[in-house]
Amino acid sequence: MDLVALRRQHILWAIQQNPTTITIQRTEKVDMGGYFDEVKSTKGPFTVRIFQKGYAFPKEVSTLAGTKQTDGGWGLIADENADIKASAQCLDEFDVANLGHFRVVAVYPQIIERQIVGYQADLEKVS
Repeated sequence: MDLVALRRQHILWAIQQNPTTITIQRTEKVDMGGYFDEVKSTKGPFTVRIFQKGYAFPKEVSTLAGTKQTDGGWGLIADENADIKASAQCLDEFDVANLGHFRVVAVYPQIIERQIVGYQADLEKVS
């Protein structure tokens, strides 16, 4: 078995230890020739593993619309077929029953021999 197939198996095994199905609500800023417009779409469902990474204290963030609490101590593992993004032009969010609302902060492709074998992402829990 080659390293790419072996690592993909490891990622699938890790996900199956505590699987969660998510459907991503994506908001993208698209250049419309002189202005930007927000385009909303839905991606998934994807089976992923959500986990707490260390311990982070929730922060209270104030905006014009009010205040919200954020907790950046969460992460996600997904297989190579997941469509998860995080950038200044793209916002991915999803809800998990009994856990709450999450926002994808950063996505790190896991690469072996120039092939993507999975993704790891930093999440922010928003309440």
